[in-house]
Amino acid sequence: MAVTDTYFHAFDSAGKQIGSHAANGMLPLRPGDYQIKVNNSVHPISVQSKSLAKCSTGAVQVAGKTDEYYYVFDGAGTQLASAHINAATSLFPAIYHIRLNNTETTANVQAGSTAELKPGTINVEAPTDEYYYVFDSAAKQLASSHVAKATGLFAGNYTLKMNNSETKAEIRAGGDSNIPVGTLVAQGSTDEYYYVFNNAGTQLASAHLARPLALFPGTFTVKMNNSAMSSTVAPAATTEVITGAIVLQGNTDEYYYIFDQTGTQLGSAHLGKPLSFVPGEYSAKMNNVRVPVKAEPGRTNEYQMGAVTVKAGGSDYYYVFDSNGTQLASAQFNHPVALPAGTYSVKVGNNARPATVTAGQAAVVNW
Repeated sequence: MAVTDTYFHAFDSAGKQIGSHAANGMLPLRPGDYQIKVNNSVHPISVQSKSLAKCSTGAVQVAGKTDEYYYVFDGAGTQLASAHINAATSLFPAIYHIRLNNTETTANVQAGSTAELKPGTINVEAPTDEYYYVFDSAAKQLASSHVAKATGLFAGNYTLKMNNSETKAEIRAGGDSNIPVGTLVAQGSTDEYYYVFNNAGTQLASAHLARPLALFPGTFTVKMNNSAMSSTVAPAATTEVITGAIVLQGNTDEYYYIFDQTGTQLGSAHLGKPLSFVPGEYSAKMNNVRVPVKAEPGRTNEYQMGAVTVKAGGSDYYYVFDSNGTQLASAQFNHPVALPAGTYSVKVGNNARPATVTAGQAAVVNW
């Protein structure tokens, strides 16, 4: 006898299936000993001549609110059956292990009755197109889901991760847990990525400028081309970091470099290509000449370079020095070198001549 619309199967002592029938119906069998299976749960039965042998089942039902499946295992860890949430599964009386999204509980199935289990749900609401992850106390991942889609879990304490930021959650039987989350976004005008770190200096996530990241509430470090600032994410709120851009303009095929106030190089780019940074004061280096530059929120600050060229026949090299006699750059004849505006010394062999560089212009020294 079963409480659900299922089938039972009869096997002989050698394990060969003899027949099957819908539950609550009769299956003719010759006298002997058999194993009856319902959803892979097993009950032994002895059939006598001219008699009716009955086997009574019970059922388990996971009553939840999500569109998911639960799984039934025996004591040895063998999966016996699966069913959609709210659908009952007929089983012979025994204690079973029931799993939902890799969380587990037990069900004591008794004849003629239904063991009802009530999981809780967890949900992370965020305006981003991302996923959250559920872990147990041993840091084993149990489940994942898109934001705004609830996940069914049996009662317990769990860790949730969103872009590797973490929070704790307690799930109660039949209860709904909505976990607050905020968003962080770095705005900027360049085709670059920003990076988010926790207080321990571990990188959690990255995204293209203007693309928000969902994070559990907390204080984080945002890095843009290795420039950094602290930012606090609050529940159900969007925190914006407005970067500024710096670009050195010039007409040569060369690169410039950006340093922080301690002299640490943060980034580099080809002349004419802007780089985004968190607001602050920096220095730029062009052919070993430093100039102060600034990143301002929502703005692109341009710094115009000039150039110097030695015009001469042949393929020799010329060298550029500052007023202190420090060599700054070198190039072949007729190949320009980009420099900030200023006065320099150009040297070919043992001969030196002065060269004045003006922003946006090319100074030509005829040799």
